[in-house]
Amino acid sequence: MPWECAVTADAGNRLADRLRTLVRGRVLADRSSLRRYSQDQSIYRIEPRAVVLPDDPEDMARLVDFASREGVAITARGGGSGTAGAALGSGIVMALPDGGPWDRIDRFSAAGSSALVRAGAGVYHNRLQDYLRQRGFFLPADVSSAEISRIGGNIATRASGPHALRYGSIDRFVERVTFIADQGETVDTGDEKTIPDRFSARLTGLQRRLLADLPARELLESRRGLKTASGYNLSAFLDNLPIGQLIAGLLAGSVGTLGLVTDATLRVEVHEPDRAAVLLHFDDLAETARAVCALLELAPAAIELISRETAAILRSRTDLPESLAVDAHLLLVELSGPAARAEAEKVVGVARAEGLRLSAPPVVALDKGRIDRLWALRKRILWLISHPRPGFQALTVVNDVGVPPERLAAFVGEAERLFARHGLTAVIYGHAGNGNLHLRPLFDLTLPGLPGRIRRLADEVYESVLRHGGTVTAEHGMGRLRAPYLEREWGPALYSYMREVKDIFDPRELFNPGVMFSDRPITDHMREELLAAGSGTGD
Repeated sequence: MPWECAVTADAGNRLADRLRTLVRGRVLADRSSLRRYSQDQSIYRIEPRAVVLPDDPEDMARLVDFASREGVAITARGGGSGTAGAALGSGIVMALPDGGPWDRIDRFSAAGSSALVRAGAGVYHNRLQDYLRQRGFFLPADVSSAEISRIGGNIATRASGPHALRYGSIDRFVERVTFIADQGETVDTGDEKTIPDRFSARLTGLQRRLLADLPARELLESRRGLKTASGYNLSAFLDNLPIGQLIAGLLAGSVGTLGLVTDATLRVEVHEPDRAAVLLHFDDLAETARAVCALLELAPAAIELISRETAAILRSRTDLPESLAVDAHLLLVELSGPAARAEAEKVVGVARAEGLRLSAPPVVALDKGRIDRLWALRKRILWLISHPRPGFQALTVVNDVGVPPERLAAFVGEAERLFARHGLTAVIYGHAGNGNLHLRPLFDLTLPGLPGRIRRLADEVYESVLRHGGTVTAEHGMGRLRAPYLEREWGPALYSYMREVKDIFDPRELFNPGVMFSDRPITDHMREELLAAGSGTGD
């Protein structure tokens, strides 16, 4: 791709100088800043030519116009919490500063059990939740990285979180989106007058052809119940939506490849204070997964899996409640609503009726403080397991897979055997209720040939995932880590429709190239410290 070419430091400084004459916001090109924005939570490092922190949407539009004229790609960056390398680029990285319109929360209006609120793309997820909680509401797409992720990034990755089992992903709560398009226009999906004719006409034609393509349509329909953030959200074409809502649906999960989001209006719901939690212990991981399907009949708010290996690392890194400090695989089941306490007792009943082989008596938590502590620990897992012991690291390489819940037990059995063949300890946890697991193999970084080991593992894991009708990313979104597997998941026809969506919105590949479509090895641009640890980059 022309956007991926290397440039000299002088060229980067010249670019930055020209940008400073056009935008009011800060333009960074010093070595320290470029280094800071060259990595996120993924395995990659890509240094940009310049970083722009726009003051406002008008600044953003000027940036798009400049980048278009100069042939320089723009990569939008949120909180830097991504694990697939979607917030990194070798052109201009656009990061939203704190304050100003990017941090604005307004237009809150409640109507019964739901409400609408507008949030700037730079609003941190936790801050929005605090704002809503004070008013008795919450955004159900409650991501685990809430402390560092932003609303624009949540939309870009089609984020969800532990309670997606009940509520779904964030696209279900996006009412309208304002974004800067490839020709610098400000598009408000809630105002059809702002939508360019070139979008409306071509999207209408694409929808007509897709709906008439029976095999492609049937494949989309068959996967609508699967929790996925893979590729463009083509399922939006299956509904009879106004053009603005269709575009908002396509932006969800687009990882900044269709335009630059400035703000969004979200539908939020009344906060449900009544909760109960049940902790179940198992000796066998496949049996743990089998229990999930039995428990789904109770319509729980969440079912979280924590493998024995994950729990062991947690015990070594932090103080655990007695119920978690057990050598076992764990299921954390949460119920919510007025009947939560009664439903908690039903969990215990289902476990007995199904003959589930529990390794310890169920633990029922009814106290809010106790439940909150369990969830706080669950949301810290990502940070606690990253460096479990010297020389080892839980790399984010196959960390966000999903399969239909009825295939979960078969899949986790295969995954355990697969990791064993590779000589890897598998740290497995995640949102088991909808089949979304985070697989975090512990790589020995002192061994040579890390890129080859990563590629072989990814090929085998994703082959297993897709054989079970799953997805390569269930909630963290696309990026360099997954782009080469997109066509394998969706097939040539739907992949072609996705390419057409990109061409409609961004025919010159101005926005974030290489993170939705790519045939480059997933180990390109790996961070140098990962490669240096094993003293080699080969296979």
